[in-house]
Amino acid sequence: MTSAGNTSHAEPARATSRRGFTLIEVMIALTILVGVVLAMGMSTTTLSRSVRDSDVRNRAQSVADMQIGRARAWPTYATLNQLASVRFNGTADGLTSATTVTVDTMSGQNITRVRVTVAAVATAVLSTPISRTISIAAP
Repeated sequence: MTSAGNTSHAEPARATSRRGFTLIEVMIALTILVGVVLAMGMSTTTLSRSVRDSDVRNRAQSVADMQIGRARAWPTYATLNQLASVRFNGTADGLTSATTVTVDTMSGQNITRVRVTVAAVATAVLSTPISRTISIAAP
């Protein structure tokens, strides 16, 4: 006979500790990992595009500044209008430059304005052209 406190017919012991991960836990961890890797990849792509665009803008500004420097150092004021037809660096790595020289004598003074515009051959490379202007008065 057995009494209520007798454990001779006890149920098999259940395993209270488990080893490893379930399939659901592994899938959730992989999903999180894939999300993090994709986010890092997208931010790296955006960063590299930003660096490339910045480099193109810097080169365009440099080309414009060099042409403005040539206008400042032009040897003869009377021939400054020839600067518009001079092509020092027609196309620099996909960039084109255009120089316009206008003489303003309407104000009673002889002022020459030199405007340099640098644009990209492909607008996707440089969406907005770089422009520099200088005014030079007659000596």
